[in-house]
Amino acid sequence: MPALETFMQQRSSCESIWIDALCVPPAEPERTETLQSMGRIYAGADEVMVVLSAAALPALTRMINSTYPAVDDLAVLEREDWVSRAWTYQEAVNSKSLSLSCEGDASVSVPANKFFSHVSHALVKHASPWPNKLHDFPRLNAFEDIMADFYTAAYNERAALNVMSNMDRRVQERKEDHFYAMIGAITAEPPVAAVQLPPCEAFMRVCESKGDFSFIFSAARREDTPGRRWRPVHGDLPSILPWHICGSGQPGRLGDHALLLDHMLVVRPAQPQQEAESFIQQWLVAFWEGHKLVQENLEEAAYTALGVLGFAGSSHCVTCAEGYFFPFERVAGKQVVEILVSTALEWRMGAPGLLSYKEKDEERNKYTAGVFVGSVDKQSATTVRVG
Repeated sequence: MPALETFMQQRSSCESIWIDALCVPPAEPERTETLQSMGRIYAGADEVMVVLSAAALPALTRMINSTYPAVDDLAVLEREDWVSRAWTYQEAVNSKSLSLSCEGDASVSVPANKFFSHVSHALVKHASPWPNKLHDFPRLNAFEDIMADFYTAAYNERAALNVMSNMDRRVQERKEDHFYAMIGAITAEPPVAAVQLPPCEAFMRVCESKGDFSFIFSAARREDTPGRRWRPVHGDLPSILPWHICGSGQPGRLGDHALLLDHMLVVRPAQPQQEAESFIQQWLVAFWEGHKLVQENLEEAAYTALGVLGFAGSSHCVTCAEGYFFPFERVAGKQVVEILVSTALEWRMGAPGLLSYKEKDEERNKYTAGVFVGSVDKQSATTVRVG
């Protein structure tokens, strides 16, 4: 095993080593119990070493010599399996100390902070419009989200939505590993009962036990049970927008046949105010970095930009005085009741939210998640009840 050989050459005095491929039990229920505890395992390690392929040697060597990676180096790093593996996220963000090396040259070891800094600088300096960089280097751009959580977030400060957003751009051999990796990224000790649950349900239960309901801002369909129509159905649980978001979570609590969400802004359908359109215009100009003219139709321009960021919902937005709301599912204007926008979580251009609507002959509201584009008035936040 080349990775093990590289590690032993660099850390010959190490007494205990954990390698997923060798240490995870193959039989159930031990396998599931271990996978749900991987976050604790990585957090408890003195050091986590990542061993890239031999092709990464030139890029790592430049970093050691305090030289930024060239475009060709970025292309090589983009193809590294580790950059896109499901387990990468928790290996990186949970570690006390992280370094990167490569097969075939035991003398190369780059601290994570230098690796992150040099990759980020190289992406910024790359002579291409930002949307093109997202297209050319999707894995490395997703890796920048890891950098943010590596530096700033502990278990209790890491929003579930951020974990979901990063994991949307990762691959795994087994579908359930997607959720086990996410569980390990948000808690050190998952509940014992979680082992008996379907992986998606286990993840949502862990989020609920922490009081972080940011997982509801998923593109998934909602349950149809009264009192639980806010809750995503079991499935892939994709983020409404696979992009890093600021905030430690969406505070809330389960009530009697309902969910109470704190720090929410309630807005209703209306014509956008000039202040809102100016905010959106400024964001779009900055987004395209002057390389593309913003269309006169701000709704279309905003939807195009969201699509670049990974939004896959409806292009039919609901306008309000404060901005635009793009729901994942198209909802007719006359069906819309109100829009609930989070003030605890924010992107540069807005925040995630839920659109409340009623279908014909339905007494209870239904919900679909979406992206609010506009300035979020945190001073007007309140607690809302959704069922």
